[in-house]
Amino acid sequence: MTYVPDTPQAKPSPKDTQAQIQTNFAQWAAKFLINHSAMNSSSQGDHQAVILQNQVADPGVTQDQVTLFCKNATSQAGTQPQLFAQIKKFLPTLNDPRDAPNDGMQLTYNSVNTVGPNQFQSFLIGGYLLYFGIVTALGTVTLVPAPSQIIIAIAQPNNMTTVGTPIANTVSTNVLNNSQFQILSSTATGVFSFTWIAIARA
Repeated sequence: MTYVPDTPQAKPSPKDTQAQIQTNFAQWAAKFLINHSAMNSSSQGDHQAVILQNQVADPGVTQDQVTLFCKNATSQAGTQPQLFAQIKKFLPTLNDPRDAPNDGMQLTYNSVNTVGPNQFQSFLIGGYLLYFGIVTALGTVTLVPAPSQIIIAIAQPNNMTTVGTPIANTVSTNVLNNSQFQILSSTATGVFSFTWIAIARA
């Protein structure tokens, strides 16, 4: 027999479903291990994972609570289920009559780059990506994974000029397209480096 999660029930009598109850009891430990630690371990019975069913739309919040749910999010990398949060709708009020939408906020993104060595990437709440890194040559920086739009790119010099009175190298950025920007400087010569950061839409 196989495990039946809704046995026993009020009817029929447990005496009539004895075989199924015994099967369930024999298989309980193995079934319980799904998303839980083993019952004979130091963390026995603790949750190891939470499974959220993919939602088609934001479920809505009616009380003073926060809803966590899974929903497909579309980005430059395709469509993947992501974790969202939705809070109680708090506008409009007497002091602020705007009817602000109460859309779910995207909390996760399907990839993070911590390997580097010259470029790293993480995510920000709301479907944004955060990139940062260091360059030792002027030119084009290509963001990986490719975002759908670069919102801002900022660079900072790590070296001083070597001619006359040393001052920080000049630096500016120029966004080229959805995944590339340039780092420009009119004073950087010899050995130099620039630290940069970019925020983009997934």
